[in-house]
Amino acid sequence: MMDTRDTVTRPHDEGRSIPGAKRRGERLIGLLIAGAVLLNFPFLSVFSVDKLVFGIPVLYLYLFSVWGLIIGVKALILRGRPADPAADTPEAKK
Repeated sequence: MMDTRDTVTRPHDEGRSIPGAKRRGERLIGLLIAGAVLLNFPFLSVFSVDKLVFGIPVLYLYLFSVWGLIIGVKALILRGRPADPAADTPEAKK
């Protein structure tokens, strides 16, 4: 059975890195925290004003912009990557 302690990076292990799935999970958690902060009280109160931008209330524009940004960043994080980058090179296909 594989020891799970071998999959994390330790300061003395210079050549090893965190596996892609774990790094992706950490990025998603960071995105969740950033989204929760951006869509909570301090920021929402800043944009809760009686002004319009292109006929749209500032608060609505902020909410939908942040929402779209979160979706876009999540798509970048979850974007599929080849398992072996060397397999995509023209030399490897010959």
